[in-house]
Amino acid sequence: MSTRIIALVFLAFTLGFIILMASVTFFVREPLPIVGANQTLLLHTVEIEPQIRSAVAIDGGYRVDLTVEHDTSQAPEVLLRPAGGQPIPLDTGTDSSGAWSGSGQLTRPGRWELVLTEGTTREVMQFITRE
Repeated sequence: MSTRIIALVFLAFTLGFIILMASVTFFVREPLPIVGANQTLLLHTVEIEPQIRSAVAIDGGYRVDLTVEHDTSQAPEVLLRPAGGQPIPLDTGTDSSGAWSGSGQLTRPGRWELVLTEGTTREVMQFITRE
């Protein structure tokens, strides 16, 4: 009798653990994109219309090259910062197609935010940089 109780308790804990692990997908809605050295991350706005497309490219020394493609009627303000921190300085300019470009040095791996402001609309796009 006691072996049955032990087996049922073990079965209940095992099934509970499986159900708990399966339910994680219901709690994590939109995972953040992850970018590492020598990779490029493509982002686009949802709230700002017409849509603004951005590319975040990171080289082996964690220097970031940022390209923001926008409509000719738009003049977005662009900030790149660690989550909740101060923006990093970017060397900015425009390329031949009129897209905004900037480059700077990432200060640490972890969660980063690309903040685009167009008029009164502000959109924060988060991503994670890995070591």
